[in-house]
Amino acid sequence: MTAHPVAFVDEAFIRLHQHPGAYLFAAVLVDADDLPDVIDAARQAAGPHEEFHASDLYRRGHIQPIEDMLDTTEAHAGWTLMIAQAPLGEHQEAARQAALTQLLRQLNDQKVRDVVLDTRASPREQLDTQLQGRKVNPSDLPDITTYRRLVRGQQINARMRLQHVDDRHQPALWLPDVTAWAFQRALVFDEPQWWSRIASVATIHDAATGRELSLTNDRTAPPTGERGPQIQSPSAQNSLSSTSFYTLNGGTTNRTQGPGHLYNALLTQAIAASSTSPASSLQASIAALSANVDRLTTAISATAQDRALPDPSYPDDANARGLDAGSRDEEPATDPEPSEPGLG
Repeated sequence: MTAHPVAFVDEAFIRLHQHPGAYLFAAVLVDADDLPDVIDAARQAAGPHEEFHASDLYRRGHIQPIEDMLDTTEAHAGWTLMIAQAPLGEHQEAARQAALTQLLRQLNDQKVRDVVLDTRASPREQLDTQLQGRKVNPSDLPDITTYRRLVRGQQINARMRLQHVDDRHQPALWLPDVTAWAFQRALVFDEPQWWSRIASVATIHDAATGRELSLTNDRTAPPTGERGPQIQSPSAQNSLSSTSFYTLNGGTTNRTQGPGHLYNALLTQAIAASSTSPASSLQASIAALSANVDRLTTAISATAQDRALPDPSYPDDANARGLDAGSRDEEPATDPEPSEPGLG
């Protein structure tokens, strides 16, 4: 029997002054049989660093591990999916849940059965959750609620499992970390050189419609359905037409003047996709409303610990740590740079 691929997922977001913003999910699909090799390759790419966060390493001037991790992703990813919710909108959590909804649908289409998502819980919150006998960290409850809604609505297979794992315990999560960072750099700083290292094994999808988008300067997207884990059409390669020279510490975008060229091109495609999809606006409204309801449910559940526990039939997040183990200091997986408070 053919093993189903495992999806390792991390997120990033853009929230800057005079910028429409975006919420981004990166999912790197890995064959289950190849997981030990992927973990070894990720550790080798990280070099002397026992933990890996692209934003932190870039801020400290450690460029080589970032390039090596991007090359590792390109070499070992069965496929990479980027989900973009753009613009960000008024409520960041609603944008996250809308993007997660589309991501889980896309992964379901690829027959993924295990989705390993980097937790938003701090080490202290994870310890409190364990001491209180809970199975889900409070910070991760909105994601679990979205997952259950999709399962109960038969939008994804009930055999799909969503597990939240601290990337301190799973080096395979370093691949989507660097992927999300590379995409974020392209959209914020007009720096496509990072993303171009993995573009040949990646597709970008609009969170609202699921339509494929392209990170290009000519505002065109490849035909839907021509690229994917099974089909990689030469005519639909994710090309970057910019020939500009990019320096190491800055791109061509001045963030005080709003979004850059690549972001505007992506946003134009997303708007065009929505205008050609009659049900997209309704779906987006429903997703936003559902996310608001989920937040309210989470707040209520937090006051009653017993109600916060998931059904026994749903995955126990602690089991995911059996994939691998490591260690890391207390720090978010996609942390904002100090001088850039709107980057996640």
